[in-house]
Amino acid sequence: MAAQRVAKLPPLAVGGSEMSPRAMKGYEGLTGPSYQLVSTGSKYSLPAPGVLQPYVDTRSGALDAWPAHAAGQTTSSTALIPHGATSVKSYSRKPLVKEEDTGKGVPKPKFLDQLENFLKKELRALGCPESGPSELRLQAHREVFEYLIEDFKTYKPLLSSIKNEYETMLAHLRQQIRDLEPLKSMLVTVSEQCDQKILKIREQEKQEMVDLRRENTGLYRKIMGMSEQQQNLQAQVNKLREELSEQYLRYRDECDARKLLVSDINDLRYQAEDLQKAASAGSVGDPQDDPVMMRVALKQARVDLKKMSEELIRMKADYGDVVPRRDFELLEAKHNALLETEGVLRDQFSKLQQEHDTLLEVHKQVIQQRDEFYTQSETLRRSATPRPDWDKCGDVVDGGAERWAELTKEITSDQKMDVLLQELQTMKDAASDKDIPEFFEGRGFKPDVPAFLRYEGQVRNRKLAKRDLAIVIKDVWREKAAHDAGKAKPTKLENYLLMYLEKRFNLEPLVAEWGYNIHDACTRFHQSENSIGLFFSILKGETDEQIYHQQIDLLSRLLSHFAQKDVSLGTQGLLPKEELSAAIAEFFPLKDPESIQVLVQAAEDELDTQGGPIPFKQLFTEDDEGRTGPFINRLRNQTKSEREAYVDDLQAALGDVSDVVVEDVRKAFLTVDPEIDQPEIDMFLGRAFGVDKDKLEKAKSTHTTKVLQRLRTGNIRRVGKKP
Repeated sequence: MAAQRVAKLPPLAVGGSEMSPRAMKGYEGLTGPSYQLVSTGSKYSLPAPGVLQPYVDTRSGALDAWPAHAAGQTTSSTALIPHGATSVKSYSRKPLVKEEDTGKGVPKPKFLDQLENFLKKELRALGCPESGPSELRLQAHREVFEYLIEDFKTYKPLLSSIKNEYETMLAHLRQQIRDLEPLKSMLVTVSEQCDQKILKIREQEKQEMVDLRRENTGLYRKIMGMSEQQQNLQAQVNKLREELSEQYLRYRDECDARKLLVSDINDLRYQAEDLQKAASAGSVGDPQDDPVMMRVALKQARVDLKKMSEELIRMKADYGDVVPRRDFELLEAKHNALLETEGVLRDQFSKLQQEHDTLLEVHKQVIQQRDEFYTQSETLRRSATPRPDWDKCGDVVDGGAERWAELTKEITSDQKMDVLLQELQTMKDAASDKDIPEFFEGRGFKPDVPAFLRYEGQVRNRKLAKRDLAIVIKDVWREKAAHDAGKAKPTKLENYLLMYLEKRFNLEPLVAEWGYNIHDACTRFHQSENSIGLFFSILKGETDEQIYHQQIDLLSRLLSHFAQKDVSLGTQGLLPKEELSAAIAEFFPLKDPESIQVLVQAAEDELDTQGGPIPFKQLFTEDDEGRTGPFINRLRNQTKSEREAYVDDLQAALGDVSDVVVEDVRKAFLTVDPEIDQPEIDMFLGRAFGVDKDKLEKAKSTHTTKVLQRLRTGNIRRVGKKP
């Protein structure tokens, strides 16, 4: 605990005159004023004001010409100790001049000796400790320092200022100690509470571990019992199988015996009938009709039948793998013909292989020539920028020059370059399809799996091409627009894709197959195509679907604006460059002149007008894969950059706060965009906090990074000019 502050003693006065150690009398004991410490309540007396001898020096405030090295002869207990020394004993000052050089030593000034003696007496009288901080030692030194200040009139202002600074700093430090005392006790209390919570949690975990161990033991015993029961049941099953086999053998024996018995009964019945016929005839017939002879003949026939059967079985066993000679001759003739055909084919293969090697050599030469021509072409392009010969692409593209001419019919140079890159990418994808697995593994029916991917089992990989994927995406957007027409809240794209696939394919395996193939194709092509990337981002829930609808609506309104401008000018679909720039500036009042010039230049490059009128309707076309020209691509990139800059301004307005509420973001919107109206702010805030704009009062505090990320992927825009 910090020591209590000792009240400052009042200045000593005798007869209304200022006191000085030079005017003091001899020491007569503690007969002077007294003071009491607030912390201990003890009362202490001081010596008389005139204890010290009066004027030793000739004038007030004069310093004796006492050498500084003389202090090395005696060391005061109140001397200053340098930083790092723990006590007076641990630090001994070395004299600058040896004692032999100064004679027998130089006496101290009387005033300094009186001050030191007075300080020693005060310390003994107050019972101050020899080392360590003490309020009593400080009070005694303070009194001596006040005497010193009062005596030296010349340096009194400076010394008083130094003393006041020290007093102020001590008071400030004491105040800080008093302020930190409650925090220290609070820290101890919180530490004890945390220790108790930790012990309580450990006790709970210990009890839970005991319960789990007990449950584990019970389950292990249950498993052992079920295993024994299973073994007993298996033993019973084996025993029943053995009994069943024995019963089956008995059944077979009984069945065979019954058949033999029936055969004997039939033989006896036939013999009885024969005897009856012979008796009714009344005469002895032919010896061949004698029943006895017939029975003997039957037995002999049976014996012969048995021998013939055995002989037949032996013949089948011995000659089962033998073929007729006629078949053998036919097969041999066919084999010889095949050998002759093989020889001819081998000769042809050798010739084809030689031709193949020759073609490989020619191919290497062609590649070398192509590289040389390419180097020359690059050199010419840098020096003379000639027009490219697009007919050469027919040698590289699949289908040859005819298909290349069909693909590039009536399109600009930039569009031809896009078609060429697409064909090369298709060839590259076809080459890489060998590494794509033939089947996908179903992700199951977990809640975190998208609705259109919930399926168990293997799914065939159709390896959709970019063109097929683009056609499917266009059809999905068209069907979804018709489905959401007239609805207050549109269906989520993830859920609608499942509805779309179920509508087109009634079978669950086909629905899962197309869902997985669309997802795989989007993963492969989302970086190379903006439309596919936007669809995939919306499908994953990373981007607001309103961005797509806003782009479509923006292009539709821009085309209508150009058409109105064309009607007013009467240019019949051909806007001059200056009028196109003015129309863009009129439609986008917040765009700077540089952005407008970039759009105009993109339109000229796309249509290759070379400064002439621009057929603006051709700027809003797309191919069968949904790809647009440079003009629309630049416009979309500018819209995205403007949205990013808008969110960056909001981030700067919010500051370095970690969590924000609705009102903080509302103030930031009003600061960055003062002309924005209330419905727009509510819509943007709903996107930022993930709630409907009608339920903003229920929105909770959200991390700033999460709010800004939602705004970057949402349909937000600047309404007014930047302040």
